[in-house]
Amino acid sequence: MKTQLLLIATISLSFQALTATKICDCTEIVQPADCKDGCTWSSADSACTAKTVDCTTYTSQPTCDSNDSCAWNDSTSKCANFTACVDYTVSVVDQCYSKSSTCIPGATGTDGKTTCKTGSVSCSNFQNSSDCNFKSPNDTTICWFKASTCSPIDVSKCSAITEQEVCALHCKWTQGSGCSAFTLTVHLDDHSGVNICTWANNACTDATDVSALTSSNCFDKTSGHYYWDGSACSECSGSSSKAYIMAFIGFIAMVMF
Repeated sequence: MKTQLLLIATISLSFQALTATKICDCTEIVQPADCKDGCTWSSADSACTAKTVDCTTYTSQPTCDSNDSCAWNDSTSKCANFTACVDYTVSVVDQCYSKSSTCIPGATGTDGKTTCKTGSVSCSNFQNSSDCNFKSPNDTTICWFKASTCSPIDVSKCSAITEQEVCALHCKWTQGSGCSAFTLTVHLDDHSGVNICTWANNACTDATDVSALTSSNCFDKTSGHYYWDGSACSECSGSSSKAYIMAFIGFIAMVMF
């Protein structure tokens, strides 16, 4: 998924931080109420599986290109399953980047249109801020234009970010102190997971276990990092929540019992 919402759960009062780093895969979920978002429940099989994306249901380029498996076809003005970078010809060069993280602009024809090609982003190829800013060479780096140069910025840790505008996207900027993770154990500095905490006496405190959670709130109160296995609230072993770039367009929220 291109986007990922990081939430903080509130659980039992304790003194040692409980960190969750994995978000449940659809197949781990065993009850219908928790099978949501990108998952769908089959009553016939009593199983939760990932939703099959129907690209044709997207009617605009932004919504189409927001899904990894889809891409907007400029020739037909329709959304369809992504095929190969070279299959797309665009009138705006930057549209190649939105087709897939593997696509970059190729040759531009006499008609002014550009054919996309397979490749990787190189910050040094961009000559101005509008072309440079927020392009992403990989999952932990973005390009940023400063002092007439487009350079890569490491965003794997809040504390590593030196640009206020970049920091403000998913971390906290403090004048004089620079960039840091949000307080109240909202998330880890390197965004590799979330800290589970409890709310008591108007304060948030780290939790050590999830024993207080039940089948009705285990999944939701841990923001999909734990699931009800039939008898207890268990930690997910699915996909990593380490998605730095996609976390930029998410937001931080706190959930209470």
